[in-house]
Amino acid sequence: MLTEITQLLKLQERDQRINHLQKDLKDIPVHQARAKSLLAGDLAAVEKATGRIREVELKIKSIELDIATRKTSIKRLQDQQFETRKNDEFQALGHEIQRYEKDVFSLEDKEIEQMEFLDEGKKALKAAQDKLAVTQARVNEELAQLEERVAGVNARLKELQAERAELAAPVDKASLELYTRLITRRGDAAVVPLEHGICGGCHMKIVTSTIQELRQSEHLCQCDSCGRILYLVE
Repeated sequence: MLTEITQLLKLQERDQRINHLQKDLKDIPVHQARAKSLLAGDLAAVEKATGRIREVELKIKSIELDIATRKTSIKRLQDQQFETRKNDEFQALGHEIQRYEKDVFSLEDKEIEQMEFLDEGKKALKAAQDKLAVTQARVNEELAQLEERVAGVNARLKELQAERAELAAPVDKASLELYTRLITRRGDAAVVPLEHGICGGCHMKIVTSTIQELRQSEHLCQCDSCGRILYLVE
């Protein structure tokens, strides 16, 4: 086997590992987004429960305002009743007072009902917040692990790129340029075995003349179909 082939195989092994790690880095944002998406449902549940509480609180305030308004009216009517000396007017005011008092009793019942709804809403919100906290802790842990993974991958990439540069330095310039074009275009491998007359890259049969040329091991030989650099396995 040509010395250049041995050098290129070592270089290729580093490039393949670098490509794998770079792909891993590209996939990490996808994993991060997927982890964050786990929060969406729980956040929506908290938002819904919070909105429900606001609705109930607004209803309670509205009822309290209506009660206060009617009580003010009752006080005003009672003052008028106290001041009047006419019996029929006194009785008419009394009927008005009774009507307002019935309204107050009805409104107070509604207020109690809404207060019960408020208690239920607060319990629902607490449950939703607790569930969100558990999910958030899990997501935070996963995100932290992914960040740690990013740091580890970047550190390993730096090491491999330094090793690659060292391995590429002694390779013939023309051979290195050919290899670089092929590994960039093919992605998986630029240097492949020729075994039983078959290219290890495209799996096409190699012509006899190319096999004979490869056996002489004088220079780099390429597959007639895919152009990959071949080395003989017998």
